[in-house]
Amino acid sequence: MGFFGKLWARIRGFFIGVGDDIVSASPEAIKATYASAIDDAKKRYKEMEKAVALLATQREKTDTALKELDREEADLQRKLEGALAAAQAEPGNTVHQEAGARYITRLKEIDEKQAQLATDLEGQQVRVEEYKGKLRGFMDEIERLKREQGEMVAEFVSAQQMVQLEDRLKGLGDTAVDESLVAIRDKVAGLRSRAKIAAEMRGSTLPSQDTAYEKMGKEKEAAARFEELLKARTAPRTETKERDLG
Repeated sequence: MGFFGKLWARIRGFFIGVGDDIVSASPEAIKATYASAIDDAKKRYKEMEKAVALLATQREKTDTALKELDREEADLQRKLEGALAAAQAEPGNTVHQEAGARYITRLKEIDEKQAQLATDLEGQQVRVEEYKGKLRGFMDEIERLKREQGEMVAEFVSAQQMVQLEDRLKGLGDTAVDESLVAIRDKVAGLRSRAKIAAEMRGSTLPSQDTAYEKMGKEKEAAARFEELLKARTAPRTETKERDLG
């Protein structure tokens, strides 16, 4: 597991460890937890930065050594050319031959050393670039932790406020104000029922004679109206019969 994998495990373990107590945790506690993780990440970043710096220094030394060998090689090539020219001019002089042989031996050593240093330099270059990429990733993670620290605190505060609001609204449902309203509603409903019953009772206690009179009056009125209609219907026929008899 990489460093940030362990870091996230540490943060996750903290929140799992507190369990239900997270509800009562403070924004300061969250800030402190993230601040500790960020400080730890910064320390690791500094350690890796120093290691990369040492690796880069070694790479520079290798590159410098190669350049020095290149200069020495060019110098030996010039000396070898001079020794060859001198040996050609003085065939019997062994000093020129010995010098030439010495130059050739050193040039061979330089070739072998250059090949080794070139391989080392290539590997060092690859490692420097690789760890430079890891350093950039480290810095990105640190910045992300900083952003998440603020986001988590803001989210926690918002959630905490919502919990407090819900608790407050729930509490309001159990207050004396609500009980008073319920009592008023019950009282009005009771009075309404009593008024209705009183009206029904009042109607039932009216004198039965008045009701009987009213009924008889309606019946008499209806009978009189019927007689009028009947007379109107039979009157023309009676007059016709009288005219015929006369």
